Amino acid sequence: MSHQPIWAIQTRSRTVDLEQFSAEVRPVSGAMGAYVHGLDVRDIDIEQLADLLHAFKAVMLRDQPSDLSIADYVAFGRTLGELAIDPYVESSFADYPEVMRIVRDAESDGYNFGGDWHSDGSYLERPGGVTVLWGKHVPSHGGDTLFADMELAWEALTPSFREMLDGRRALHAATGLGHKVEIRSKGDYVGLDRSRPLDRIEHLHPIKRTHPETGRPALFVNQAYSVGIEGCSDDESAAILRFLFDHSCLPALTARMVWEPGTILIWDNRVTTHYAIGDYGGQHREMYRLAVTGEIPV
Repeated sequence: MSHQPIWAIQTRSRTVDLEQFSAEVRPVSGAMGAYVHGLDVRDIDIEQLADLLHAFKAVMLRDQPSDLSIADYVAFGRTLGELAIDPYVESSFADYPEVMRIVRDAESDGYNFGGDWHSDGSYLERPGGVTVLWGKHVPSHGGDTLFADMELAWEALTPSFREMLDGRRALHAATGLGHKVEIRSKGDYVGLDRSRPLDRIEHLHPIKRTHPETGRPALFVNQAYSVGIEGCSDDESAAILRFLFDHSCLPALTARMVWEPGTILIWDNRVTTHYAIGDYGGQHREMYRLAVTGEIPV
């Protein structure tokens, strides 16, 4: 009994009419992602941006103005929804507690922030919706961000496996975060409050998640925070999750987004996972992150 090859599924799912957008749009891969020129976040058509995110799931807005301020950036983020304040990291900006400053200095040998496949805040009751990342200072090379399309990952599973997972929930916990920050003395968690307990936030979420705006299903597990499956033993959970982690980052399901100066990256955590590559040793990298609060997954 054969199953449709993944390249065929991907090709069918990724047909996008680029002429519908007024901006210049260049797809990154066959699976997902786009580079966009001609949209200034200080005066942006939010409906067009939503259409871009629904089509590509992660978009890099190139050529942002050199005089863009933190106030401008936060104002843009607020047009996307309710901005979350990270439960573990204190902002470096007193007037803008929503901004997380992520810095790795040229001489740093610390933990690479985001260096696992993950969906932001999936351990929260209301996991991250949209994340916005401003590359304030980016390396001349390296430091790319990988993405995986979790809608395609769900679709690429066999019907029998989807049937087995449909209706089940996975436990998402912040235990991975606690382990990483406790064993490192340096890194790019700027403002981390090490006195707070790090391992106590956890929630059950459906493995098959439905996007609230498009109605499309997606696989909702990730390597960093998904630690078990409801109703399964530890061994069963480990085997199933390991398969799903490996499956979801198959090359045909991914995109590699390349940073340039003047770039803001926006992605939808409900239908993607991502991985920050730490291959820029000896170079300074400074990013400002905003997280738009999502909804309780269904």
